[in-house]
Amino acid sequence: MQIKEIIKGDRIIIRDQYTTDLSFVESHFFDPETNKYMGDPLREFADEKYYNALSEMENNEYGYYLIIQLKDSDEPIGTCCMFPNEDGTSYDIGYTISRSKWRQGYGAEAIELLLQRIIVLGGKIVTCEVAMDNTASNVLIKKMGFFVDRETEFKKWNMDIKYKSYIYKLEL
Repeated sequence: MQIKEIIKGDRIIIRDQYTTDLSFVESHFFDPETNKYMGDPLREFADEKYYNALSEMENNEYGYYLIIQLKDSDEPIGTCCMFPNEDGTSYDIGYTISRSKWRQGYGAEAIELLLQRIIVLGGKIVTCEVAMDNTASNVLIKKMGFFVDRETEFKKWNMDIKYKSYIYKLEL
């Protein structure tokens, strides 16, 4: 799915992800610090199926894969995604910011822009899964008005690493 337009914030824009973004996405996803609490594998555990999934993100039929970039320089600084349920009333979101840009408010701005877009698309509920050990993301998502709906866990792709996690919820 594609949003087919640029979502503009004060300092960032969010746009559709294209095949031409794959080198950024791979370097971003495979960075050990950025990747730590993601479900994605480290580079050495990525298999053909994973690489195929990455290359199909541009035209994914189940959700929107997006790039976060600085408004003034077009530098990509992160990724985000939105996955609607069947009737489009509920969306699950995810986000990552490059570690060189951590603690500068870009994550909050990206989440706010996603929430605004979800409202335009008719969404009423937004969920987001965060590893319990990911202190910064837990603080951020609560700051954005989300509350813990339930506890669960996820496993990293092709790795024997599991994280207990929270499913956060926000009613728009």
